[in-house]
Amino acid sequence: MKYFLGFLVCIAIIIGVFILVIRGITGNSGPKNVHPVSDYANTDVVMRMTVDGPIGADSLHRAYRITVGRSQTTIDTLQGYDYTLIDSKTYSNSQSGYENFLRALDLAGFKGDTSKSQNNDERGVCATGDRFIFEVINGSSSTKRYWSTSCRGKGGNYKGSLSQTRGLFNAQVPGADLSKMITSLGL
Repeated sequence: MKYFLGFLVCIAIIIGVFILVIRGITGNSGPKNVHPVSDYANTDVVMRMTVDGPIGADSLHRAYRITVGRSQTTIDTLQGYDYTLIDSKTYSNSQSGYENFLRALDLAGFKGDTSKSQNNDERGVCATGDRFIFEVINGSSSTKRYWSTSCRGKGGNYKGSLSQTRGLFNAQVPGADLSKMITSLGL
């Protein structure tokens, strides 16, 4: 009986090692967000970046939002925490321009922590700095939402290159217009 139990334990160990080796070879170590944003190139999905300024009085709070789709790019300047529209400009975009933008976002590591963490709410974080919200929007709903801040070590679930991603979004608006629209916001 003692030998039979030892035999069963050995078989269980061999099976366990076999499973671990197979998982290591196939890379199947759990659910991952393996879909690059460039997969959205031929859809109506849009990418959006919101730069939300320092916390202050509602009447003084400012933000701007750049939304990029395959046929147009829009920049909105916003006031207050409910994002009342101050000004808006729209520019045409092309399919190839959108494809290149999405590929560049992929290369900048456009992704976030998809785990159920406490990093899903940026409100109030980095009160004296800026918060950067990145969204993948399908229709009227945000399918992915990531954020980061300008404050060192102040969290967020965005895992890509913040400076590259911000630069890519800002570059979708002609330089003079971007500067003219956001200078008065103090961001």
